[in-house]
Amino acid sequence: MPHVVPQFTVEIYHDLAPYLAGISSKTFFQDVDQLINAWKIATEWTLDTFHGCLAPRIPTAAPNSYAHLVCLGAPLHYSEDAEPNISPAVDSLEEAIALLEEKRGMDFTRHPLFQWYADASRRVKEAFPDAPQMAGLGFEGPITSAALFRGQDFYYDVMDEPELVQKFLRLMTESVLAFKEQLNTFVGLPAVNEGRGSMPDDLAAMLPPYLWDELVVPCWNQYYQGFSTGKERFLHCEGLVSAHLPYLKKVGITHYQPSVSPQLTLGDMCAHAHDWSFDWLLYAYQVTDMDDEQMEKWVADAVAAGANNIRTQFGAYAVSIGKIDRIQRFLDLAKRYQD
Repeated sequence: MPHVVPQFTVEIYHDLAPYLAGISSKTFFQDVDQLINAWKIATEWTLDTFHGCLAPRIPTAAPNSYAHLVCLGAPLHYSEDAEPNISPAVDSLEEAIALLEEKRGMDFTRHPLFQWYADASRRVKEAFPDAPQMAGLGFEGPITSAALFRGQDFYYDVMDEPELVQKFLRLMTESVLAFKEQLNTFVGLPAVNEGRGSMPDDLAAMLPPYLWDELVVPCWNQYYQGFSTGKERFLHCEGLVSAHLPYLKKVGITHYQPSVSPQLTLGDMCAHAHDWSFDWLLYAYQVTDMDDEQMEKWVADAVAAGANNIRTQFGAYAVSIGKIDRIQRFLDLAKRYQD
């Protein structure tokens, strides 16, 4: 295995901002003035707490991972204490296919949610010049999008009507790409990305490996081919098991981010190191419970295994239980390896 000099990353959950500002998640998602104030507080807190060793999270409109599906008709629900979520939009596979065919060629930019995010992003950028022109309006990969749009019955459809599911997935992939292209065009970028292709698709892990050649590989290839002209393909997919991993090569994945995938080991990653690079995550709910010795061993193992990016995350939870010193310890270990 070639020697890898790893990058170390500490990611800040957006829930830190409303927590520090003393506002609800719902307010953070719906009130732009309150959101901007919350980001100011979180930015100041991060700089003061880590003395400039950790860059604050770049402010954006509150991230909604399901904006594409909402634009297609999935009902959106806001919560006082959690991120917004959606309900299924259809009652049958046939209805899902008919709706996606009907929505072909739709102008996503005219949907009220898209327009709200465009205005919110403009106001955030006025307050924080380094903020992106447009952000927060998210989308998921084809399998996750299909499963959320159809609901849990999607997994029965996979067994009962595999050919119709293939059609559904082709249409959903086409729709995700159309949404992304319109996002790009809206902010003045080429419709198709020229760099790395990137996809989050966690619910693909719910499909057993023996179905991947039939259902996952085709729509993932369709997605990446339509997403970018570049050769690099980044995949975020949580919950996979080792038997899924050989299929990543069939899609040409160049970097795999397993994140919260408790059944995967560093040994599993090393077994595929010739196929793709990977990063390794110290879960936010584990880093807070580790002592110095446990964290040092965890980091050393990840470095020895050749992880390209060694990550941890924190947000409101770590602050609320007084465990920010664990994040500082991670940063200290990172500095040791990078000096």
